[in-house]
Amino acid sequence: MPRSMMVAFRRLLFIISRLYFPIVSCFFTFVNYFCTKRCVHAPEDKLLLISATEAAKMIRNREITSVDLIKAYVKRINEVNDIINAVVQMNFEDALVKAQEVDELLDNLDRSTVQFKNLVLEKPLLGVPFTLKDSIEADSLYCTIGILSRKNIVSKKDAVVVQRMKDAGAILLAVTNVPEVCMWWESFNVIYGRTKNPYDSRRIAGGSSGGEAALVASAGSVIGIGSDIAGSIRMPSYFNGIFGLKPTPGVVPIEGHLPLIDGYRTDKMLCIGPICRYAKDLPLLLRIFAGSEGMKLLQLHNSYNMKKIRLFYMEGLKTPLVPEVNEECYRALRKETAIKWFKKSHAVRYLELKYNLSAIRVDLPFAHYALEFFLTSMEDINAPKFSMYMADLKGDVNCFVETLKWLVGNSDHTLPAIITGIADEYFAPFTEKQKQKLKNQRDRLIREVTELLSNDAVLLFPAFPTVAPYHHQPLFVPLNFGYTALWNTLAVPVIQCPVGLNDYNIPLGVQVIGAPGSDFLLISVAQDLEEAFGGWKALQK
Repeated sequence: MPRSMMVAFRRLLFIISRLYFPIVSCFFTFVNYFCTKRCVHAPEDKLLLISATEAAKMIRNREITSVDLIKAYVKRINEVNDIINAVVQMNFEDALVKAQEVDELLDNLDRSTVQFKNLVLEKPLLGVPFTLKDSIEADSLYCTIGILSRKNIVSKKDAVVVQRMKDAGAILLAVTNVPEVCMWWESFNVIYGRTKNPYDSRRIAGGSSGGEAALVASAGSVIGIGSDIAGSIRMPSYFNGIFGLKPTPGVVPIEGHLPLIDGYRTDKMLCIGPICRYAKDLPLLLRIFAGSEGMKLLQLHNSYNMKKIRLFYMEGLKTPLVPEVNEECYRALRKETAIKWFKKSHAVRYLELKYNLSAIRVDLPFAHYALEFFLTSMEDINAPKFSMYMADLKGDVNCFVETLKWLVGNSDHTLPAIITGIADEYFAPFTEKQKQKLKNQRDRLIREVTELLSNDAVLLFPAFPTVAPYHHQPLFVPLNFGYTALWNTLAVPVIQCPVGLNDYNIPLGVQVIGAPGSDFLLISVAQDLEEAFGGWKALQK
């Protein structure tokens, strides 16, 4: 196709998209106006409002007991899970037994001994509960990945990151919901059903770590383990108003994550990372997740001189495949501000004022091809067909047959998985020549971003073009994940940071991006934004 025709076609797509996306938004807003809204309100038990690092310290000092903390979270899960449907496996009995063992150990341990003094280093989360998504293996628990044929399969060992959490003294409390095969951004499967947003049950919790984010945001867990190949930590964390870190690739081992896809760019795109309510927990969680080998890949500073960092921001993606960033999400990011909005958001402006910086607006031209880069990078992966993953690699699902079965309510698979299976097998968006061109452009963008963000620089970017969509709405805007997938493609660390609620009490947020290895710098920025905008905000009754 001649270049002039391609330009004209792209312009036509822009015109169509600018009409289509508002119509979709208005339709779902209208339909859901007549649906019942349920919310999760702030917990009354103060134990549920303590960060993980504070809780561990209080347990060591015998100010609280591990048993009381575990019981508080068990009670909270029982209270909220009817609303959000996030927990799919409960490990309560085993957790209480381990909590009792922790309390007995501490009650009988002389505080003057070396053993006690070393606890803060050797078991920094002793007695603190954690949860994880249903795609990360934990010994003796099910790991379904949302696939019906895996419903009764029990894991025989812990994933590396789970073992590291246990070695740090943390206690596994529950497993949370995911979409089928973890390849959709709404957490729903035929085994456990649909997870809902704690701020508005009519809206999605995100995916694929949606159950984890919804539970943490509901104060049903204080820290959780998620994974991210296209935004699966950051989208749910954004929709649920909490912190989510996608670490520098290679820092946290992914062994024990399912499905584990072997291929050229897997180690660059798939990451395991923490999800939490309090930014102060991120440094410790990253150290535990990374281990001694992973920490060697990170830039270690005792403290950053934030007045000397360089601050950049980008206002979004210009592509007809996703909607423009709406006003309230743009307001959460942007530099310019009206006084009446300042206290609500404006992450860039806050950092400018606090550290006497001058933020620089950038527009990375190749970044607008985020979706094309992501799809091309996924094709680098030497993996079986998606339809084979739907069968747990024990066969091949005929997605056309499953479409007919779905239409009569008789399929063992979700519609997004069926559509993905058909697209994976029959839809080839690019020729080989186009693929190579896109790969070259992607690699050039990687070099540009790495150079831009070297030497203590960060880039702020919209978390998403809208607030959390309503249930089923992602089917009509399936490519919105490009706002997060871009950074997986570029293999850089990213933190999603909450920056308040909108006028309807739905979370807002921004992504903070850095050069490879700058994870602790990003955490410092996240802590600053938490100080400014309050971090996680529970709904008051």
